[in-house]
Amino acid sequence: MNIEAKDKYVLKEYFAINLKWYRFEKNYTQEHLAELSNLTPKYISDLERGKFSPTLSKIEAIANALNIEPYLLIKPDHVNDIKQLPDKIDKKVGRNRIKKQK
Repeated sequence: MNIEAKDKYVLKEYFAINLKWYRFEKNYTQEHLAELSNLTPKYISDLERGKFSPTLSKIEAIANALNIEPYLLIKPDHVNDIKQLPDKIDKKVGRNRIKKQK
């Protein structure tokens, strides 16, 4: 990742991106992840939108539910990959998204 892209994000946003990425990779719905982590689906949704900063105990609970190390949820690894996520979701559900012309 280049420094310019890194500078645009803060840990809360890294967390939001990674949470969505790893949840999708595990094929979990927000509801399922909430159940596994003993949180509410609304809270998971709010985290994925970067509305809140989770506590360390909630990061740990979510990481355990996703079966990953907690630090992976705040690393900037998927910042550039997140743009690919809608295409992956579309392929998974068999939807053809209309691409905007530039």
